[in-house]
Amino acid sequence: MLPRTILTQFNLPSAPVKIHRWGEGHIHDTYLVETTDHNPDYILQKINHHIFKDIPGMMSNIEAVTRHLQKKLRNLPGKNRDFKSLELVYTKSGRSFIQDEEGNSWRMFVFIPGTITYQVLTSPSLGHEAGKAVGTFQSMLGDLETELVETIPDFHNINLRINQYYQAKAVNSAGRVAVAREEIAFAQDRFARMKDYFGSLKDHAILRITHNDTKLNNILFDRQERAICLIDLDTVMPGYVHFDYGDALRTMANTAAEDEKDLLLVKFNKKVYDLFTEGYLESAGEILNEKERELLPYAPVYLTFIIGLRFLTDFLNGDVYYRIHRPEHNLDRARVQFQLVSEIEAALS
Repeated sequence: MLPRTILTQFNLPSAPVKIHRWGEGHIHDTYLVETTDHNPDYILQKINHHIFKDIPGMMSNIEAVTRHLQKKLRNLPGKNRDFKSLELVYTKSGRSFIQDEEGNSWRMFVFIPGTITYQVLTSPSLGHEAGKAVGTFQSMLGDLETELVETIPDFHNINLRINQYYQAKAVNSAGRVAVAREEIAFAQDRFARMKDYFGSLKDHAILRITHNDTKLNNILFDRQERAICLIDLDTVMPGYVHFDYGDALRTMANTAAEDEKDLLLVKFNKKVYDLFTEGYLESAGEILNEKERELLPYAPVYLTFIIGLRFLTDFLNGDVYYRIHRPEHNLDRARVQFQLVSEIEAALS
């Protein structure tokens, strides 16, 4: 079913006049829907049901979180007044998504104009703003009483990811194990350390409502370089704050692109790390216990490693999860993450 046909099922106060592809996401098909007066425009997405198996649960989480954030935003103190939340557009029957004749699920958000996303942080000062935004998001959801669905069980569980890796390596369906020998050795050398850290989180950290995918390009900045909104709420569910903190720094403190081929360009920006941490603790510090604070510094290593392992696993499986744009794209991504792991370890030792 074509996107224009889908549009007729949503409750749109402004008539759509133009629709075109939007963004650089790996997972969903995303379109910008422009209206006559651009007040507002919309984001339409075809949800990847091959990756997200529980779409009703996922959308129920997004509904609960966006409604709660919008309610809290009306009473924000001055320092957080610029923060925003995604706003769902409901269907004419009052649902948060629709399913077409081919079994595809579609959803729509109000487009937030005048915003920018970054693939690479262009200024260290942006890191402080991003830290505040991630911390604000977590702290504002601290009193959400709705019990969220765990839409992707064990999403950042290193034990699951290691098992998936070993299965991919054993099957070797794409015949790529030999090509990735160095990356395989790097990963396996760190498995015990990563398991120990995850065990510490389970023993000492509190399960909270977290975003679980706070990479840099999931944060919107305004033209004054203020971080104002977290987007891509597909993985909002119970988690540890360390997941959000670590994943944000994985992208923000990396001096290179996620798929950079020249690994000499991959460095860990300690200044960004410090500024992000300052902003994060300014907004979320009050909700953390002492042990959670102690476990924060290693979180960027853990999240960077786990994403690298997922890229490596997908490469061994023949690129079935992440969208690629060139041969060995996922292997390049894995190499960047593993190089960054080494850089973070050195910088924080």
